[in-house]
Amino acid sequence: MIVNERSIPIPLLQREALLQRIIKSHSRHKDIEKELINWKTGFAGEKNVDYYLSYLPDEPYRIINDLRLKNKNTFQIDSYILSQMFGLVLEIKNITGTLFFDKNTNGVIRTYKDIEEGIPNPLTQAKRHQRQLMNWNMMHKITPMPIEYLVVFSRNSTILKTNLGNEHIFEHMIYAENLEEKVAQIAAKYQSPILKGKAINKMTDYLLSERIPSYPEILKTYSIPKSDILPGVQCPNCKTIPMIRVSAAWYCSWCKSYSKEAHIQTVRDYFLLMNAPLTVKEFQEFLLIEQRGVAKNLLHSLNLPSTGKKRTTQYFLPPDCILSPLKENARGKRGINE
Repeated sequence: MIVNERSIPIPLLQREALLQRIIKSHSRHKDIEKELINWKTGFAGEKNVDYYLSYLPDEPYRIINDLRLKNKNTFQIDSYILSQMFGLVLEIKNITGTLFFDKNTNGVIRTYKDIEEGIPNPLTQAKRHQRQLMNWNMMHKITPMPIEYLVVFSRNSTILKTNLGNEHIFEHMIYAENLEEKVAQIAAKYQSPILKGKAINKMTDYLLSERIPSYPEILKTYSIPKSDILPGVQCPNCKTIPMIRVSAAWYCSWCKSYSKEAHIQTVRDYFLLMNAPLTVKEFQEFLLIEQRGVAKNLLHSLNLPSTGKKRTTQYFLPPDCILSPLKENARGKRGINE
């Protein structure tokens, strides 16, 4: 069974927010745009593989998506299949074109539309994650168990090639539609259960509890100063920044539309981009609200977690809440995950 649904990666959301809040002529705009496409392509491939993962029987498998753990360094496994007898690390790739796995260099050359480029070797990545997970298990004194690895290509149109005599590497590479059959083949190799009884559920819960969220400092990633970020509430209709606060609503002077909740996405943008708590003063400045009292009431109505008192109060939006919309209930009160 899939024990946790795959979430939109926060680095993807950060790049979306960043593109909305820098001018198109910005020196890093094209870089961010290109990387956003890569993130979206990767996520689409992972979601496609999720479809085939759903065909695996609920018993004996537990499927954990986006398993990000830490040894000396953090590592992230796209999907981890856990059974009573073995574990299976999946490295998911959504790549178009032809991939040539060079035996001599251990490199990979991608050819697409007659253009060649070197790309990271997904087999090397999968094996690295296998080793890191085995080391993590050892560090946490978990009963040793066999851990296998696979590179899963979400597109059947991806062509895989290698040198003559190196075809054995394809034992660790499959197309997504063959995943169910491949897992059954691997399972046939192991007959003795290691995680007996409820141990598999305890192990699953422990892995979930040890996950580390990915929340990079996106402005540092691209060396973008905060002063380059466009402040103001974005119009949900035409995407213009800023809207104007008029009579308890937001007004867009460009498309003439009104919204009562447009500031909510702007608050999410702040947390995605700034990696910092929010004060009333920062809320007022980022949303371009003239009156402090209006800013204070709006911020309080979001019911965000906070620390401190009065003017020292700082508001937070936990990483797991950044993916959940801030909603308004019938009484006009807003909060996280209501």
